[in-house]
Amino acid sequence: MKRIILILTAMIGFTILNSSFTTISKGKHTSIKTKFANVNVTATNSTSDGVYVRLENNTSGGAYVFFIPPNSPNGTIIGQIPENSDSYTAKLTSTGGAHDMWIYWEHQSHVTGLSVSGMSIGCSSCARINIFN
Repeated sequence: MKRIILILTAMIGFTILNSSFTTISKGKHTSIKTKFANVNVTATNSTSDGVYVRLENNTSGGAYVFFIPPNSPNGTIIGQIPENSDSYTAKLTSTGGAHDMWIYWEHQSHVTGLSVSGMSIGCSSCARINIFN
């Protein structure tokens, strides 16, 4: 009888001890994921030529490529980028002739391409492109 009680006590002790270590070693890990809001990149293209847009993120090294179709009305959403203050190099390339091209604060007239570096365009009023003439 003493052996049975001793064995049962040892088994209960082992079970309690084992479950305590299991609980400690299985601690819960939580990870916090940060998510940036997205900003719509909008465009207007009143010409009969399409325009390719390449936005290279100078901070993270990533790039976004969009296409502005011919005759796109004002405010056409061509894609999205994260809302942040990262610096971008913006490159616009016409599929046809020369046009007036605007992106944020940069404007050039009668060009088939426009390349501007150092633009913080990750805000809704900044990420706008206009092609005309």
